Amino acid sequence: MPDTVWELMLADLREDLKDTSETPKWSDDVLLVYLKDAIRDYSTWFPRRIDRTVLEAEESAYALPDDFVDVVFLECPRDTYLEVRNPQPGTRFPTVSSGPVLFYIDGGSLYLWGSPDSGDEVLLTYRAVHSIPDDWDDAETALTVPQRDLELIRLYIKAKAYENMRSKQASLDRFKLRATAGSDRQDNPLSPEVADLMATYHQKISARLGGGTIKLYRSGRLR
Repeated sequence: MPDTVWELMLADLREDLKDTSETPKWSDDVLLVYLKDAIRDYSTWFPRRIDRTVLEAEESAYALPDDFVDVVFLECPRDTYLEVRNPQPGTRFPTVSSGPVLFYIDGGSLYLWGSPDSGDEVLLTYRAVHSIPDDWDDAETALTVPQRDLELIRLYIKAKAYENMRSKQASLDRFKLRATAGSDRQDNPLSPEVADLMATYHQKISARLGGGTIKLYRSGRLR
């Protein structure tokens, strides 16, 4: 199946949003921002896997890749798997005479307990954010979200786009959540359509996860 690039995704989005006129409601730049948000959110549920990336030492630490979400395993040297061990107050790591045996992650860096032998590579296999186009006119970066899941990306973007449109309309209508002192309005024009789209997005995520409820745990972090 051919790769989907942003240019093709953008055309599909505009068809879905019924925004194909010469004066579109949403600019390419705005839709790209929503795409980035969508891919980052999708990646917390369904990250891609990157195998054996070589990490480079920076003083006492190893910088994690920009697209890092969570670690799968770490090797040093190749085919020797290190144990993750987060430092705790009052806990002492064992003395290491040759080669690392433990590692931990803090912020955007990875730390080894023990020093690699000369010539040994530090190889990280990790879960990552899916590819994101650099610019609105990027026609080369292939989206790594599976074809079957592009529907989820479109749903997220539509929710963001409609939220933006409803916000502008509410501002023009001078909509206020609190009409009078002590009285909250329930006819917020933002709520129904945007909430329905996001609910559908999360329902489809739940279905893909194979359970009847949405998984609340999100592994790792996004930088």
